[in-house]
Amino acid sequence: MAERKAPERGRAEQQPPGGHSAAGRQADRPDGHARASRANLSGRRGVGTRPERYLVAAAPPADARALAARLDQDAQIAVVRTIGSASAASNYPHIAVIETTAERAAALAREPDLHVETDQRLSYGIPADPAFAHVPVAAAGEVDQITVRVRDDSGRPVEHAAVSVLFPGFPAIGFTAADGQAELVLPAGAAASATVMLVRPARGCWPTRIIRPELTPDVPVAVVCHRITTTYPDFPEHALDSWGARVMGFDRLPPTHRGSGVRVALVGSGVADGHPDLAARIAGGRDVVGEDDKSWRRDLLGTGTHEAVLIAGRDDGTGVVGLAPETAVHVCRVVPGGRASDLIEALDYCIDVQVDVAMISVGIAETSWLLGQKVQHARASGVACIAAAGDSAGPITYPAAEPGVLAVGAVGQLGSFPADSGHAAHIGAQVAPDGSFVPAFASTGPGLDCCAPGVAIVSGLPPASYGPLDGSGAAAAHVAAAAALILAHHPRFRPEQRRAALTRDVTRVDHLFQVILAACRPLPFLDPMRSGAGVPDVAIAMGLAPQRLYSAPLMPVAVAAEPALAGHGHQATAVMEPLQAAMWSAGLLIDTPDGR
Repeated sequence: MAERKAPERGRAEQQPPGGHSAAGRQADRPDGHARASRANLSGRRGVGTRPERYLVAAAPPADARALAARLDQDAQIAVVRTIGSASAASNYPHIAVIETTAERAAALAREPDLHVETDQRLSYGIPADPAFAHVPVAAAGEVDQITVRVRDDSGRPVEHAAVSVLFPGFPAIGFTAADGQAELVLPAGAAASATVMLVRPARGCWPTRIIRPELTPDVPVAVVCHRITTTYPDFPEHALDSWGARVMGFDRLPPTHRGSGVRVALVGSGVADGHPDLAARIAGGRDVVGEDDKSWRRDLLGTGTHEAVLIAGRDDGTGVVGLAPETAVHVCRVVPGGRASDLIEALDYCIDVQVDVAMISVGIAETSWLLGQKVQHARASGVACIAAAGDSAGPITYPAAEPGVLAVGAVGQLGSFPADSGHAAHIGAQVAPDGSFVPAFASTGPGLDCCAPGVAIVSGLPPASYGPLDGSGAAAAHVAAAAALILAHHPRFRPEQRRAALTRDVTRVDHLFQVILAACRPLPFLDPMRSGAGVPDVAIAMGLAPQRLYSAPLMPVAVAAEPALAGHGHQATAVMEPLQAAMWSAGLLIDTPDGR
């Protein structure tokens, strides 16, 4: 299927939901002219420094336009846009997004009627690898060139695969061209000290990770990435049997439980709505960063499409069938390039179109009073915010860490991915006897509510293919789908005989989260600070399975794995074989998986 042509970026002709008005960017301001002049000294165009961006809020009755007009009189301030309007029916403060110096922002913060904070960048909480964070050397002298040729297991070249090789103190990164070939440059002699090579295809294949690769300058290196269809031969002609769906009990629901009538908003990277599994499945959307109502249909990162197909993929017996396939999906694109202000606007969109569940896959590193207040505004409006905890291996990001938000972390399962794939690098220090583990990238802390499948999750990728992704965003998508089914089919949330449905308010949201957390399956062998209350079981949440103490494995080990990983004989063998293979792939064992 051909990829849709990217729509032009631009401002929407109509005012977006939430009453947000866009003040023109101040390209012709004196300070901007000075920056341009400095950048072109001596006839050369230099790399300028972007001004810092801040949120300036004023409590009602001051409205956003009046606040912007006031700030616009200051020659040191450029008003980017405003959030809020004079007709807003809440006590949420009106905001001006500005660009200025840190000194001027500090001066504004001292004014008693204003609140000022940095407009933080949104991310998935992915940190720079500590080994890549400090690069003490550069290839200033002689260099070696390493050629890497990437093929899939059918022999076809793999295009757009990211190839990274780590040397002590020096990373080398490249991308494969149409012929599957990438060229990496490194200091002369460094090839002998390479510690790891990771090849991550853009779609269609499992990633490949090689410990202590043998690299020789000017001698091409061949890497083979196994196709998803090699592991799942009937896919995508037949629908994928997802390990995550079985872990959470979706396979034990009656076929009538499909989420009809519930609205779910995906706040993330946008969605490739031309994907075959998303045909006629997206109800509407907004590109908050691009400030238009069209370009949310492009997904530059792939995560939004992955989550949309996982939740609402079309049920036609092929590809990936959504966990709640009849939900109405709305899309808010806030990354790449988004900030806390964009997330605030996205939540306004969710309030205005009355979505039931806002699934937020991105966040910021530090607390934001304005974002926290907007989360509470959404909660009071009946919007259940389910947020990814983050993938930084550090503290939980915001808004997941905010009170009233359901924070979801990722959990993995041995046997759900080939042992020689790059997913093996995510195996954490703790592995439960049933093969479950909290991935090494997981953000953790006391605010974590629960966890869900988030390692090697196969779903849709733009423009029209499939592949595996890792992260707490995929985990949150599983829980958002469960929330949609509960809202659509649980007696507490449906108008039954002589019983009124719960109104859209904070009570409805809190009841929903109580049902989800009460149905969690604990993971006693894993740290609660890393797994929360455990994995929600949607069949238990719906009252279709009894609540009980769990001692059974999270899932049969090696489901959805290659036959060589399936294990045989005693249950302990089935557990240890994939664990041993994964540890060997990660470089933690010297012997090969078969003992040779």
